[in-house]
Amino acid sequence: MVASQGQPPRWFHYCFLVFAAAFLYLELFVLPATPIAGTDHDQSLYLHNAMRMFDGQMIYRDFFQFTPPGTELVYLALFKLFGVRAWIPNATLVVLGLSLTWLCVFISRKVLSGLAAYLPGLLFLILAFHPVLDGSHHWFSILAVTAATALLIEERNPTRVAGAGALCALASFFTQPRGVLAVVGLALFLWWEHRKKPPGGGSLLRSEAVLAGVFTAVTAVLNLYFVWAVGLKRFLWSIVVFGVKYYPAESQLNSLRVYMASVPTVAHWRHGPEPGWVFIHALLPLVYLIFFARCWREFQKRPEQPWDRLMLVNLMGFFLFVGVAPAPVYWRLCVVSPPGLIIFAWFLGSHGKLQVLARQMLWLGTVVAMVGFALHQQTRWRAYLNAPTGRAAFFEPGDYQRYRWLASHTHPSEPFFDCSGQAYFLLGLRSPAVVSFLSGTDYMRPDQVRNLIESLERHRVTPVLWCTDLDLGGIRLDDHLGPLRDYLRTHYHVAEAPENSVQILERNGGTTAK
Repeated sequence: MVASQGQPPRWFHYCFLVFAAAFLYLELFVLPATPIAGTDHDQSLYLHNAMRMFDGQMIYRDFFQFTPPGTELVYLALFKLFGVRAWIPNATLVVLGLSLTWLCVFISRKVLSGLAAYLPGLLFLILAFHPVLDGSHHWFSILAVTAATALLIEERNPTRVAGAGALCALASFFTQPRGVLAVVGLALFLWWEHRKKPPGGGSLLRSEAVLAGVFTAVTAVLNLYFVWAVGLKRFLWSIVVFGVKYYPAESQLNSLRVYMASVPTVAHWRHGPEPGWVFIHALLPLVYLIFFARCWREFQKRPEQPWDRLMLVNLMGFFLFVGVAPAPVYWRLCVVSPPGLIIFAWFLGSHGKLQVLARQMLWLGTVVAMVGFALHQQTRWRAYLNAPTGRAAFFEPGDYQRYRWLASHTHPSEPFFDCSGQAYFLLGLRSPAVVSFLSGTDYMRPDQVRNLIESLERHRVTPVLWCTDLDLGGIRLDDHLGPLRDYLRTHYHVAEAPENSVQILERNGGTTAK
């Protein structure tokens, strides 16, 4: 069986991509062209870092970061092209979502036929991308790994293997372990495929050497400038040592404890868990293990199946899951789910009545859900703010009140500190310290706390956005924020409390030093 045969006509392919692009645009912009604020989460930190680099600061030296600089460089390039504009993060998410959807379809068409080849793309949009509208390093690295899979899906000649190695290196330029684990998955696949070849059917050692050599060389080239600029010791501490020693201290996000710890619920009728949350947790990693078992049992019996292509997708998906297994929070599972969605669609690809019915129900349910989400996004309550970086729409009254107050009490580029790291980009503000947010755990180092206090004093910073949950300090032995709390109680007062979880603090009788 050649999976790429029996596909829908070309016009359907283009209409599908237009539908996907329209859904993404309506999720991220209010018509006609106002970006929706509050969808960026960690993306705000990377945007702020890119703004600091835009001002001439050096990552790792002038401000702290624990991931490679790939994400900051993407946003820095966009800022240099278009200026610091409010629409950039939302437009980036549209491009990321559409690119990943296209790659899902491209790979699926090599292992599935008919409309079934488009089902993984639909499921990806509604079940994986929609809950994680956050243009941080995760989506960029997954895009590179998925592109490497697409490059090798049809054949594995030296040129394609080299290209896949380069793409995996690019993935590691965004997320350290992701490209490394992808290379491990590719190397294991090349070994598996080589076992089936007749003698003289190709050199495994040569293929593995090309993959590892290109990956190593491209990784070195991509990081060389930053190693030279900040020094090897500081560079390795930032992207290696910190991740090993202190990253897991943020146990609410970065440990095994997060698995199924936060269950999003449906907003109506009995408040059950969201279907997407249930589906993603049921899918990963079970779908990969079931495929291994089925391949072992049916490999010889069903030679018409594209087992090599399926094994490539399955191994890549499995090792992507391994990369997030130490901290399997829901949104990380969503990020690494594309290969699992393709394998799941293959399981439904037969012509049995139950499989056909399941595919039809998934198609209908997904399309209806996407239309419903888009309509809801365009018709719900909103308020608009003319921020320094551009006009933005807010859906949450508390967020709108907080940003409106800050916009009226600050000026672009002035020193400001936000405990969550969210407000810098839209308001055009800068953290005066090496850190841009706070954590009441060992994740926040004592020297960083001292630097923040010194920076607040030196720049006479006002206002400060304070997260009230950080006042629960002292219950953890690794909480280093005590001196900062004492400093804020002495030098600041509460000026505004737009939400229970946030307070806006103003300096007592002082102004911000420019």
